[in-house]
Amino acid sequence: MREQQIQSKIIAYAKANGWLYIKTIKLSESGHADIILFKDGKTVFIEVKKSTGGVNSELQMYRQKQFQKAGFTWEFCNSLEQFKEIIK
Repeated sequence: MREQQIQSKIIAYAKANGWLYIKTIKLSESGHADIILFKDGKTVFIEVKKSTGGVNSELQMYRQKQFQKAGFTWEFCNSLEQFKEIIK
């Protein structure tokens, strides 16, 4: 499944479950997550990879560590099912 298809499923599920979201397109810096979600004072950063063969860049892994060190949830995700586990 393509990344865009996975993102659409994640966004639809998140909206249906009360999450606010921002779908990033291009930010001033590279390597940031594709989707930023907000609910009940919680912020979750999701970088979507296609279900098979998606590669995490070094910069994305660096960003993940940056945000996690600051206390945020920042995860790579390749399916709606995986997303559901992340936001439990």
